[in-house]
Amino acid sequence: MRVERDLEDVVEELELTLPAVISVTSDINTPRLPSMKAILAASKKTVTQWSLADVACDIGPLTATRASACAPEQTDRLGICIEGDSDDNIAAFADHLRNVLNQ
Repeated sequence: MRVERDLEDVVEELELTLPAVISVTSDINTPRLPSMKAILAASKKTVTQWSLADVACDIGPLTATRASACAPEQTDRLGICIEGDSDDNIAAFADHLRNVLNQ
């Protein structure tokens, strides 16, 4: 596998043997916001789904295994709003934050 790593002043090219572990940061992609025309056009396009068996390369069919996921499970928002900067509101915010973090 050949990968490129962007450093501050140089792009470094690495060659790895498989299996390999690759991690990335949020800097890997700067998303572009689509225009309204692009959003409407995307809703009309057909979706093609491929399985891993459909994708092949010169070393044979690809297989993938997820070792771990570091993101917390998504939960519903509580919708609690504490407005103002009085001492009572700040204390209520701190108490609520402590309760949520200790769950």
